[in-house]
Amino acid sequence: MKLGQLGRLVACVAVVVTVLGVPAVSAGRSVAGHALPGCADPDVPGTTDPANPLALPVTPSSGDPLQGAHFFVDGPRHGQAAGAVAQLLGIDPTGLADGLSWSVFKATHLVAILANPQAKQLSKIADQEESQNISLYAQGGGPGAIAAQTTKILCDNMQADPSTPEQPTVPVLSTFFIYPNGQFCPQLPAVQRWQGTFKRLVNELARAIGRKRAVILEEIDAIGTSACLKGKVLKLWLRLLRYEAHQYSKLPHAVTYMEAGYSDGNGTRSTANLLWKAGVNQVRGFFTNATHFAWSINEISWGQAISSRINALSHGAYRAHFVVNTAQNGRGPELNPHPVQQGIENLCNPPGRGLGRIPTGNVSPTFDGRAFRYLDAFLWTGAPGRSHNSNCPGGPWQAAGVFDPRFALALAQNANQQLGPRFPSQPY
Repeated sequence: MKLGQLGRLVACVAVVVTVLGVPAVSAGRSVAGHALPGCADPDVPGTTDPANPLALPVTPSSGDPLQGAHFFVDGPRHGQAAGAVAQLLGIDPTGLADGLSWSVFKATHLVAILANPQAKQLSKIADQEESQNISLYAQGGGPGAIAAQTTKILCDNMQADPSTPEQPTVPVLSTFFIYPNGQFCPQLPAVQRWQGTFKRLVNELARAIGRKRAVILEEIDAIGTSACLKGKVLKLWLRLLRYEAHQYSKLPHAVTYMEAGYSDGNGTRSTANLLWKAGVNQVRGFFTNATHFAWSINEISWGQAISSRINALSHGAYRAHFVVNTAQNGRGPELNPHPVQQGIENLCNPPGRGLGRIPTGNVSPTFDGRAFRYLDAFLWTGAPGRSHNSNCPGGPWQAAGVFDPRFALALAQNANQQLGPRFPSQPY
């Protein structure tokens, strides 16, 4: 797939996931039909500890703020894979309560899940954190819509895995605000007209998070597919990203990473320069591989090189840390035979791909004893199984961005924690 086609695809992915993934704000919060006060992701009182911004029970010893974090595992009412498992068992997930956890649902229906090969495989995805995509189209995108959607996720949906003093739950939120009305590769007038709306969307998200815990993944593909932006439009684009980073930097218990692209699509020097101009030094760092299948070890090496280049740009005053998306890279990419014309990777629901490393902030060292400088976490930055295009070979598939159980099932069947082709295969 060519770069331009990829960018249009990714824009559609982020938009459609959010439009279809989050229902309207509910009138009240409930568990098993009983109204509950408060919010499942509560405000954190007191001052912020820079060594422990998420206010975890144990201050991370490695300096990685995500070490020891429990990321939000969605329940069958709203979770993509959890809901698909329920449907395989003949249960309508829309009739389930927000507060029904995946763990309780799985335990209740374990015999049926184990007897259903597809449900058993999809449970590999349902067992893990699910990032929540928040886009410019959420609930129509009008004034107040982003705040309402974010509040619903943090306060209502997270009842399926609520925070407790002993185990705070940390949601992972990704944003998709910067593309004017979802338009890929926009011209300068479109971005200029969009500035006010963009800032309103950013500010609504920031206000809704407030003093709550969150990991924020800023603007899916905003850097990775920015090659078509030149001159004044690129300068304005980066200025808007810098504004977004600044707003999130003021949140006392949020840890933010800017999107940086992928190792097989962008150079380290150009990526570092773009991130620097976009204000990456205001936040923790960046995230990679959000929409590609590149091997984790390649992303880690690439991320380390970018971090060093940014450190040089700051004259040693700032060190960027990073997160790698492992939602679909456990078998690495399927390489195209004609990379100049087609792009390096086949990004159109390629067969034979698999879930990668299980999401975790415990990477210093990793479970298999490896240590990587400046790596903060492996995360699934989008629900594994989101279709990349309805017209991909081997279809019919769901529209771009819509969870497709077929694709999710293929990823689950090929799940592998292998870091790269020269590393041990670790299927699960």
